[in-house]
Amino acid sequence: MAMTWVLAIAAAALVWGTAWWWGAPTRQTDRVVAAGLSLAAVVGLGIALGYPGQLAWFVPLIGLLAIVGVVDYRHQIIPNRLVLATALWAVVLRLHEGHWSSAALVSVAAFAFYLIVNVVTRGGLGMGDVKFAAVLALALGYPAGVVSLVLGMWAAGFYAVWLLLKSRGNRAQFMALGPFLALGGFVGLFDLLH
Repeated sequence: MAMTWVLAIAAAALVWGTAWWWGAPTRQTDRVVAAGLSLAAVVGLGIALGYPGQLAWFVPLIGLLAIVGVVDYRHQIIPNRLVLATALWAVVLRLHEGHWSSAALVSVAAFAFYLIVNVVTRGGLGMGDVKFAAVLALALGYPAGVVSLVLGMWAAGFYAVWLLLKSRGNRAQFMALGPFLALGGFVGLFDLLH
């Protein structure tokens, strides 16, 4: 359990210390929320797994998921630097985990699906979401990447319906997909590591 806490504190510190680099203006509360989310995710995964040795490889990805969720929620954008950092860590994870072909297939399928949604909605779904979904799928591989993206889309769909009901059908509201992709990513990590 001590190792889990060390990893959790490292994740929170990583998130906290990189706020200047996120690519979007941040407030103190953004740093607190993102660091707290990463800490909670690492502790939760560590407790669920019982052995945190494999979890250490995923600490940077957990931090990136927390940052993407917070930044996209606040600014409705996933900066390219966060997509690139996730892509680089996805390559590290593939070098460690292997299974390149299935992970690449899931990534290409995710990119194609989200790109179609982007085109059909005329940019209603941003290109940051499209790129982030693809690199998240590459990082998690198969089947965890599929679980992650499906869960994220379902959660976003339920939230969108709730927003429509709450606003009595007013469709002028914007909704960030990044927090839902991040939520799906946390669940995908649990699926991958469990």
